[in-house]
Amino acid sequence: AIYIQEVVSGKRILISHHPGLNSAPAWSPDGKRLALVLSKGGNPDVYILDLDSRKLRRVTRSFAIDTEPVWSPDGSALVFTSDRGGRPQLYRVALGDGKVQRLTFEGRYNARASWSPDGKYIAMVNGDRGKYRIAVLDLASGAMRVLTDTALDESPSFAPNGSMIIYATEIGQKGVLSAVSVDGRVHQRLMLQKGAAREPAWSPYLQ
Repeated sequence: AIYIQEVVSGKRILISHHPGLNSAPAWSPDGKRLALVLSKGGNPDVYILDLDSRKLRRVTRSFAIDTEPVWSPDGSALVFTSDRGGRPQLYRVALGDGKVQRLTFEGRYNARASWSPDGKYIAMVNGDRGKYRIAVLDLASGAMRVLTDTALDESPSFAPNGSMIIYATEIGQKGVLSAVSVDGRVHQRLMLQKGAAREPAWSPYLQ
């Protein structure tokens, strides 16, 4: 099941409880819709839920696994992970006409997309030869650049100004947070005194 939890009050609201998978929720930029993954039709597919009307729209139809939807900054498209080509890769679907386009071709694994606030780049986890690193795709040119040199990177998230990408990695068998600039020139490590860290997500600008 998928719930929305109010941060201040702690109140939980049940949003989705269909048979099978209910997973990978993602807010639309205007906060009025939720992209999510449901398997109620058989295979996992991407859907959009209107939070006011509770109307559900199916976005993908595939015999493969479609998951991890991420909204474009203007709300006109989604990027998602699918193995419809044989291995996990990133695809973009235009919400206007439903056209699906494959975005990634370098590496055996590309997943966990994060769209830059200006809409120009997609950050992802790029897997090849047993190493999982953070990479960024220039949507205009189609060029991909691997930004990190560690081997177990995950969960990239763009800063609100689009200049840095925070992600989780493993150093000395401990989960830590690191950050890298979009051009790969600046690297930072955020060490915790206790415990391990995973699944970072940058908050939006707060008024």
